[in-house]
Amino acid sequence: MKTRIYFLILLFAMAFNGFSQDNRFIQGNELYTEGKYEEAIEMYEGVLQSGLESSGLYYNLGNSYYKSGQLPEAILNYERALLLAPQNEDIRYNLELAYSQTADEIDQVGTFFLTKWFQNIRSLNDSDGWAFYSIIAFVIFLIGLGLYLFGRNVALKKAAFAFAVIFLMVSGATLSFSSHQKTKLVERSHAIIFTPTVNIKSSPDQSGTDLFVLHEGTKLELISKLGEWWNVRLQDGSEGWIHESDVKVI
Repeated sequence: MKTRIYFLILLFAMAFNGFSQDNRFIQGNELYTEGKYEEAIEMYEGVLQSGLESSGLYYNLGNSYYKSGQLPEAILNYERALLLAPQNEDIRYNLELAYSQTADEIDQVGTFFLTKWFQNIRSLNDSDGWAFYSIIAFVIFLIGLGLYLFGRNVALKKAAFAFAVIFLMVSGATLSFSSHQKTKLVERSHAIIFTPTVNIKSSPDQSGTDLFVLHEGTKLELISKLGEWWNVRLQDGSEGWIHESDVKVI
């Protein structure tokens, strides 16, 4: 279990996100290192309730829940941390470790290897990081375009043109990555089951037929909502309905 606390990340957040006005996250770190996980949870949750968040804060909170034996809460916070820092291997490792201890073993629908490769590349950075690379690539494109338009050497103009085209494509691709990561943050489309055992229904009501049983900690894709019921999909493609009180949106 990787339990490295992100002191530097949280100090950075303190400087730029207003944590300096609330020292509860520092107290939470100290309580965590002392093994007082429930008290650390209280501190971290207090910071979140004040409207401040960071990947390091969610990660530390997830670790605290994990150490206190609260698996669904740990998974939820690891998932939220990963949304903010998709490139962080420590978060991903702990999340996979937590999922390995859930009761449900669900086979994922096979993904074409090129699609998976593309998804892995996209997860190497967050929205802001990809946006930064997109701007840099676009600036290089403009330089190449300028050399092509105003250069006098034919060989240089040809090289500059190819250079400009390549970096225009890179700028477009990284901008697309940035947009996708931003959409994942804004449109939360997954949830974690918090009820120990729940029946997935065939329709959005308690009288619906029981399709299958799931347990706490399982991740669901949220397709649509009708009243107090979510239409959900599992990684194996199975669908059904679950009451909103049984899940928490990531």
